[in-house]
Amino acid sequence: MFAKLSNAASLELSNDLQDEMDWVIGHLRTLDVPLNITAFAIEPATKLLAIGTSSGSIFVHGGPGVDVKVNTPISVGVKFLAFSLPSKKLLCINDQNSLHVWSLATFGAPEYLASARFDQVNSLQVSSSSCHAFIGLQSGEVKTYDLACLRKSPYTVPNLWKLYQQNQRARGVPSLVDEVPATEPCVDQVLHPRDLNRIFVAYSSGVVLSNITDRSTVRAYELVLPPGAPGGSGYGAADILMHRRSGVTCLAVHPSGHILAVGHADGSISFWAVEDDAAPLAVFTFDEDNVHLVDTEKLESHLQSQGQRSQAIPVREPVIKLAWSGYSNSTDPRGGETTLTILGGLDAARGGNATVLWFPPFQPTDPPGGQPPQAGILHPFFRAAMVESVNPIDLAEYDIDGEVQDFILVPKEHPHFAGTFDPYSILFSIANEARDRVIGAYSFPPARTTALGTKDKSTDSTVPSSLVEDLVTGPAVLPYHHLSLPFPLISGETRLTGGRILTLETAQYERIIPLGKIVGDKFSVQLEGGKAFADQVKYDEIRLTKYQPRRIMVTYGRDLRVLFYDISAQLLVGGEHEPLQGRFPEPLLGLTVELRTVWSELVTRGKRSGVEPESIQAVYLAPDALEVAIVLDTGDLIVHRNITQQGPTYGAQTADITVLQSAPTTFTTKMVPYFALESSGLVVACNISDIGFLAVSYSTGVVVVVDMRGPRTIYRGGGKDSKEKHRISINDLHVGKSPADVARALTWSIAGLDDDDVLRVRLVVSRESGSTEVLTLTRSGTPPLWGITQKPVYVRGISDPIPEASFVLDSKTGGRQDATGSLLAASYELQAPTSPVLFVTVGEKGVKSYAGIAGDRIGKADWGIRAGNALAAQVVQRMASRALVVVTDKEEVLAYTLPRLELITRFKLLPLDNSALSIDQSGDFLAFNAHQRAGTIISVVYGTFFDIRRAYGIPEVDFALQPCKVTQPQPVAMAPPSLVGTWWNYSTSISGDQLDSLLGGPDRPLPQHQRPTLGTASSGGGISSSASTAAANIAASAAAAQTSFYSKISSALNERGQLLGGLEESFNSLEQGSRNMATQAKKLAAQQTAKSWFGF
Repeated sequence: MFAKLSNAASLELSNDLQDEMDWVIGHLRTLDVPLNITAFAIEPATKLLAIGTSSGSIFVHGGPGVDVKVNTPISVGVKFLAFSLPSKKLLCINDQNSLHVWSLATFGAPEYLASARFDQVNSLQVSSSSCHAFIGLQSGEVKTYDLACLRKSPYTVPNLWKLYQQNQRARGVPSLVDEVPATEPCVDQVLHPRDLNRIFVAYSSGVVLSNITDRSTVRAYELVLPPGAPGGSGYGAADILMHRRSGVTCLAVHPSGHILAVGHADGSISFWAVEDDAAPLAVFTFDEDNVHLVDTEKLESHLQSQGQRSQAIPVREPVIKLAWSGYSNSTDPRGGETTLTILGGLDAARGGNATVLWFPPFQPTDPPGGQPPQAGILHPFFRAAMVESVNPIDLAEYDIDGEVQDFILVPKEHPHFAGTFDPYSILFSIANEARDRVIGAYSFPPARTTALGTKDKSTDSTVPSSLVEDLVTGPAVLPYHHLSLPFPLISGETRLTGGRILTLETAQYERIIPLGKIVGDKFSVQLEGGKAFADQVKYDEIRLTKYQPRRIMVTYGRDLRVLFYDISAQLLVGGEHEPLQGRFPEPLLGLTVELRTVWSELVTRGKRSGVEPESIQAVYLAPDALEVAIVLDTGDLIVHRNITQQGPTYGAQTADITVLQSAPTTFTTKMVPYFALESSGLVVACNISDIGFLAVSYSTGVVVVVDMRGPRTIYRGGGKDSKEKHRISINDLHVGKSPADVARALTWSIAGLDDDDVLRVRLVVSRESGSTEVLTLTRSGTPPLWGITQKPVYVRGISDPIPEASFVLDSKTGGRQDATGSLLAASYELQAPTSPVLFVTVGEKGVKSYAGIAGDRIGKADWGIRAGNALAAQVVQRMASRALVVVTDKEEVLAYTLPRLELITRFKLLPLDNSALSIDQSGDFLAFNAHQRAGTIISVVYGTFFDIRRAYGIPEVDFALQPCKVTQPQPVAMAPPSLVGTWWNYSTSISGDQLDSLLGGPDRPLPQHQRPTLGTASSGGGISSSASTAAANIAASAAAAQTSFYSKISSALNERGQLLGGLEESFNSLEQGSRNMATQAKKLAAQQTAKSWFGF
């Protein structure tokens, strides 16, 4: 039945893999991709980033290896998240209004410490100098929590706005607005950036500045629009002829501490002098200035036309968040130019974006001579200077895909000024079209002077006023660029849909990695906090990691970007007792491929329609040539190459190829667009070689071969109209299949055939019917050009072959005999093969092996229906042996010997629902688990078929939070330093410790001590020196305890009796004190309400 086998073909290639004990499947690492991010926080001094999700998980990212996940006690969404640097804590408030606290001072992982329940929480504020958290409630109160003592502090800020209204009524001041909310919730609160003794509390109706020590209200800022003033709602508002109050949504304070910005529900922003609450400095929207004033001409025009035609009332977003930033660009203590970052306030055309306004410096001179300044009254000269300083001089807008839900700024050095001083990056929480919430990072501040972008260019919007008309100028170039984030976050932003794992030879790795790594701090968010140490218990396994092959991961997503990562095991190895130096995965920014610019070029040149592809279907890499073929869901194929390979094209390009000329928008990448191949249907299979040839198979049955050194198409065959005929057995026909015999697997090789035993470039085409054709490429002409002049050789293969599962192997070594540069050089001399080859092809139901590409069959294996259909296959290597691995859709793994295809073992893959698998030649694999509804990847599982002495465990982490090197900013005068300037200065502020003592009360317990960390940033010896010191201390303590044990135990028993007696006396005293305190509290409550809170 079978032909006689040659000696070479009968070699056994799987000697060391024929025992079931040689196969140990294991999951080495799981990389979660959070798509439900609800909160985030940054710690700029140590450089840590934390994100919270709707499932209650919190991820903390820092330096190399510092990627930690903690879970709240119950799976409830995270509402607020914050770091407390003075107390070295991480805290969150969940959707059930419970506060949870973790310690970041322990070695290994964050330690869960405590929790506390509150009423409905609306806002959270943590000071950069104090160990207290301020928690704003729906009731209008602001509670305080002591993070050092882990308890609720007795200090509570009552509902100051209600007290303010009561005081106004008691003084006989009538309210201009009839409708007063039944409740005045606290919507935001901000500590004064330069005076810890003051806090701004925002309520729905206004803002109150309170003195914490004196428990008094200093100012109350209330914006009431007079009749006829448009406000943010415009002249089309139904109640424009009535007094109206603009609801407050958020606030921010100028870095000098003298100006307050308040966001309103109608999309307007009001600016106030902190020392003057009588009237705002300015109120404007993005469309109009001074909307708090009445323009009689516009009002009369509106009233006259009101009955003649209907006007659509412009819908403007409420101002959701404000952040006022200063910069280290001035020697003046009052600061230089500032930026105000605004989320919201835009119309329907640009809704969901964030905007940045530039303001001139607030640096007034001394007021002119004449009337001396009066204490407590703002001088008109300073008020005029404030009005000038809130007149925008420039504007830029972040036009982000999706809707921005929240943002935080990332400062360069310290968390003072509410974490907004001198930022270099901005992080957005973005809701995309799939209703996911992900994180995107961009440079900050954006470049000066740029045009406003629009979400929908066809949407009509209101005509800008002079404010926006003056600013909407400049080139239409994005004033910002993407910044890299850790893999889980950047994968969520790109809406990851797939990827692959590749094993590189040493020479390939040493060439690719230097091109991919970008040196500098301008291309990623600088997360450097903490140190990670490999598990020292597995040090023997860690030492063996250096013998692992180098690997990279290629990912792609719906934002049409292709990202590369180094996932070599060597990244998880540091020196003995030394921290890890590399991230896992390590981003290779220099290899990033971006396709939106390419598609825009094709549309502009009339080569494609304006409909942008929805996603990338697959990515193929030629590692030696460093060329990337990217298949789009439209059937188009785009090729990128390394920038060093750029040069003039030669030959006549065919009509289906467009040579690209656009430059990549990602300025860090060294990959540039090369050419685009027009679609001939949906792409079924693709293979790119290292010698400059590309083969593509389409759903129409057409196979296209491209010589990329032209580039030009040198072959187009197959399809429904093809005249090629070849014999197919009746058993190979399948009911319900399309008339086109689709090529489902393409394989490049340089090998000989039985009747042409010379090294030539061959393309093996495996079709759906089971027919296999071999195309031979030759050079001819002057200058020599590649072409396919010989007729295809038709042989029998296997029906329903799966993509990338047909292999040409060297029969002696079992290695892949692909189309490489060395074999191509040998083919120029028409050399004969040094050894015969094997051809192994895998289908959905079975696998076959042949002695040669067109030789006799030497092995066959089928798996039953219960095993399912094959999804992926790979020839894997361990030591000097090779075997075939097949993974089915029933999550079953089948291992076969080569070349006879005898079953070695079969085992279950751990459940990987709705996942795509990529296997490399070393037996490692990546499983991309997709969300069932959206199809985007929610986790990437890194596994192996040979989990023997592999060290991929989660490292131990020391966050090593360091105290802030920058002291708490102090109050500055409005005027320059002088005798007059000191008149306008505040009194001396209090320190963070004094604030903690004040809020904690007289009965505040001593702060709980934290366990010492095993490594700090300043310890040169890392974990080694700390561990040895700890061991010495333990030994000394044990020796001392042994010598004095009997003497100490007797004294301890005596002390126990004394303590019990003291406890009894303390409890009696505490009971009596509680009764007295309750009586005094009732008596003082009325007095404090009338006297203490309002002294004006």
